[in-house]
Parts: sequence; C-alpha cells; structure tokens
Amino acid sequence: MKLNDLEQSMLEGAHGRAAQWAIDYQRSVGTFFDARDFVPVRVIHMSTDRETMGDAGVAFLEELAALPLEERRPRAFATADFRGFDEETFRFLLPGRDLVAQSAEAVDALGKLGVVTSHAYVNDHSVTAPAFGEACGYSGTPSVVYMNGIVGARCNFEAGPSSLAAFFTGRVPRYGFHLDGARHATHAFRLDFTPATVVDWGVVGALIGRRLNSYWSVPAIEIVGDRPTVLELNHMALSMASYGSIAMFHVIGVTPEAPDWETACGGKTLTPETLSQSDLDKFYDEWGGAGEKLDVVALATPQLDMPEIVQIAELLDGSTVHPDTTLLVYTPIEIKEACARIGLNGVIERAGGRVVHGHDFFATFAKEIREAHGWERLMTHSVKAVNICEGYGYKPTPAAIPRCIESAIAGKVLP
Repeated sequence: MKLNDLEQSMLEGAHGRAAQWAIDYQRSVGTFFDARDFVPVRVIHMSTDRETMGDAGVAFLEELAALPLEERRPRAFATADFRGFDEETFRFLLPGRDLVAQSAEAVDALGKLGVVTSHAYVNDHSVTAPAFGEACGYSGTPSVVYMNGIVGARCNFEAGPSSLAAFFTGRVPRYGFHLDGARHATHAFRLDFTPATVVDWGVVGALIGRRLNSYWSVPAIEIVGDRPTVLELNHMALSMASYGSIAMFHVIGVTPEAPDWETACGGKTLTPETLSQSDLDKFYDEWGGAGEKLDVVALATPQLDMPEIVQIAELLDGSTVHPDTTLLVYTPIEIKEACARIGLNGVIERAGGRVVHGHDFFATFAKEIREAHGWERLMTHSVKAVNICEGYGYKPTPAAIPRCIESAIAGKVLP
C-alpha cells in the first residue's frame, strides 16, 4: 500500500505505540484486499458485544488503555454499541453468569480510550449518522449495510480490531465500498407485491441474501406501492447481511444512490428477477411451529423504537402473558427510560413481559440461555434473529409483532 508522510511516521512509531500497531494492522488488511492507499475517516463505530470480544478482547483494550496518553491519542470520533446489561433480566436469563460485571469491564476500558459508549447501533436511530458520501469505519454488520444502502455513506465490514485501529489512525484502507465502481448494482430484483409488515421486508432481504450470498454483490430492487419506511428498509438490510453477507443495496427511487435504474447500475443493463408473495409464503412455511408450546418471544434485532413499544403495550393492556412463555422486549436504554416516563413499561411488565436494555437476544450467550431454561420454540419479528437463533439450537418462528404478542398470551404459536 502507498503510505503518505503521516502514515509512514505512524508506522515508524512517531505518533505512539497504539497508532503504530493500528497502521501496521490496517496495512495488512489493505494489502489482503488490494487497497492502493488509505481514505480518511471522521467517525467510526465499534461492534463490541461481550460474547464476541471474549476475555482476550477486553484484555487487549485494557492493555491499550494502560498506555500513557501520548502513546494512544485518537484521530477519529468513536462510538460503541455497548448498552450495558439489564441486571434483573440477565440475572433471570443466565443466573450463573455475571453479565453486568463482564460488560462493565469492557465499557470501562473503552471509556478510558475515549470511545463514547452510546448504548446503540447507529441504525437504532439514536446515534447520528455520517453524511451522504462520507467515508466511515464501522464494524457492526447492521450499521455497515445501513450506512451504505440507506444513508449513502461509504463503509466496509470492518472487524472489531479494524475499527479500533481506525480510531487511532483516522483512516481505513481504500477498497470495496469506498470505491465508486463497487457501489453499482450487480443484480436486479422486482417485487410484484407490497410487503405488509417489517417481517415481510425482512423476508425479502433473506430471499435476496440467499440468492446472492456474496459480500461483493449489490442488489437493486424495484418496488410497487408506497415508499418503505426507514424501519422497513432496516429490517430488509439486516436480513440481506445475515443471509448473504450483503453490505450494499439500492431501492430504485428510494435510496440515495438509486434515483433510477441507470444510475444504480452505473449504466449497465440488468434484467430483474421477480419476487412474489408465493416466495414469501414458502419462506414462512419453512419454519412452521403453529400449535406448538411457545417458550420465548424475543422482540429485538433491531432493538425496538418507541412506536413499536406503544403497539406492544396496547396489545398487552388488560391481558397476561402465559406463565410458560417468556416475553422479552429489547430497546436501547434511552428509549426504555423514555417509555418508562410515560407508563409504557409498566403496562408491559404488569402483563408479565420484560422491557430489556442490553445487547440483543442473539448476542448475549443465546445458546447458554436456551440450555439453562430448556427452551426450544422461539418467536420473533426479526428475520435476522431467526437465522442466527436457529444456529443456537432454537426452533424459531418469524411473525409480525401482533401475532407474537397474541401467541405469548396464548402460550403457543398461533397460526
């Protein structure tokens, strides 16, 4: 890779040991991906859930934080997706593991480095996004696909160490979706129906992800009916990333780099593949579960916004969650506190549900939770969570929020 004078001086140690480690690490990543040079970044976001980091990751952060300040000065603004842990709920979910203390170790180490532990992913709508066309260094899968597709900022999937390195160098290797040519559509799809719920949009993303299954594929989608909301696009994007490693997409006439087919495709002509309601129905049929005992409902991934919590409170008001079913409603701590102030949490909790802040269900030792409680059947409105939780041994059923809540009350998966 070509290094400028500043980058070369970092490599030689003139800007401290943290920057020296970081630029050397990033140069290795860039060389692997044939990057010619670096692109400056102003903001990064670190995906640092405790399960993924492990003890070794926390120890590495503490090692960096122990350096003198002049050895670890940052060159970018960084946020992290730590949300802490809801002590009461996580003591119930995993009584044998002190997640609160383990989370605090990592939060404290990041804070010493100057990382803002803001409690949310950028696409949970409580962290300001970069501007259109701005390069950034994001590690969380949800945030990267959100940045590229919905915001029009430029980002690759930066692994945890890569985003940490960008914090100290203020740059990332220039490859992949930092390049104009990589952002043009490679495949085309057309919906001949209008998805009715965020779950339907998640299924659309899953179907496209399965078909392409490549980080370097960029789908462009033509829709019918009303423009999708940001939340609907977010669910579709999450599923694309989860089922196919997709990091960039276009919706014609909706997303910022796709005002028309020609622009989205960079002048190429692509023949769209049609997705129909029958394709969605086949996906739903894969999971089944109707009539089976329901162990847990986990509404998360992305964590819920306030209108969704209002909807859940209205559905639960005057009802009671079945004693054999656990209802978990995940939201960033800022939104949880706001909902508590207007009484929404009380409605949910009196009905037997739990309003939870902390990392998403799938990212907090979900396999250990299943084994500790003997759970199998899970319902969720997140098609991404369906994909991940199946790998942890659950039998998941994707469904819209009303069906999830009605099933939680009944104690079984309602059709």
